[in-house]
Amino acid sequence: MSSLADDTRWLDATAQAELVRSGQVTPAELLDAAIERIDALDGALNAVTMRWFDHARKVAAGPLPDGPFRGVPFLLKDLWSHYEGQTLSNGNQA
Repeated sequence: MSSLADDTRWLDATAQAELVRSGQVTPAELLDAAIERIDALDGALNAVTMRWFDHARKVAAGPLPDGPFRGVPFLLKDLWSHYEGQTLSNGNQA
């Protein structure tokens, strides 16, 4: 596992946002660290059912809106939370 994935393991969103704000990491680097953690753990957890990693990388590489959590990756629970261009199933395979 990369050192960034390990270093950010226990950081909350506020601390991760500060890393981006201060220029210590880029949003893309933070995203790659998060994806690395997901890849390492999700086989046992089976928590991430839809992997939009390619889309997330495109978003992270482009201009991001200003805000307190600019550049911090997050997971979106598929339960009445719609994301444009993605299928909403509310966790149901049917």
